Amino acid sequence: MALSSSVEKVLRLVEETSGLPVHVESDSSLPKNELARVTMARGGTAFHRVALQPDASATPDYLIVFQCGYILRFYAVPPSDRFVYAADYAAEAKVRQWLVINPKIPNLPEQTVVGLTGFLFNGIVSKLRSIPVGLRVDSWILAEFPDLAELQQQALAKQLNDNATALRPDAQAMMPDKALATNIALSAAFALYWAEKLNRSQITLPYQA
Repeated sequence: MALSSSVEKVLRLVEETSGLPVHVESDSSLPKNELARVTMARGGTAFHRVALQPDASATPDYLIVFQCGYILRFYAVPPSDRFVYAADYAAEAKVRQWLVINPKIPNLPEQTVVGLTGFLFNGIVSKLRSIPVGLRVDSWILAEFPDLAELQQQALAKQLNDNATALRPDAQAMMPDKALATNIALSAAFALYWAEKLNRSQITLPYQA
């Protein structure tokens, strides 16, 4: 895989900062809506891992730099200030309750409740982690790596489009109100940030409507 000088620079920076290299590989097990994922080294692991969707492997430069940005931010603070999101059973139970008392689709089978609870909970926790940090990483990329701007814009357009699916009538008809409100609030904050950053007010129009 031929990588740009920007990617090579960031990979070296991660190794200098964390003391460990980054291993990049294609991973077909990633969810279709997840183009890339980073797994930071823990325990005796000798490297950080960046996994890419096979479909994204032709233009991986931005995705690799973006995922490496999470590693750099993580190691930029003292060990005592490094936190990783993990499952919380009380929070998951709250999401489950949203489904159990959901008037839109009452009396859901237990198997469906279990599956949807995991889906909604993981999606909300993922956004809580990825959006605040991701906006900072993207701002860094925008300022430091202009050669990645086109790929960054492509990824941004895809994320904005994916986020807007929660606004579809069929999605709103099924999703519990609290889950819907939480999801849309996070997506709206993401859209508002980029609308102001890029001076493109039309980005927020779906949420204003």
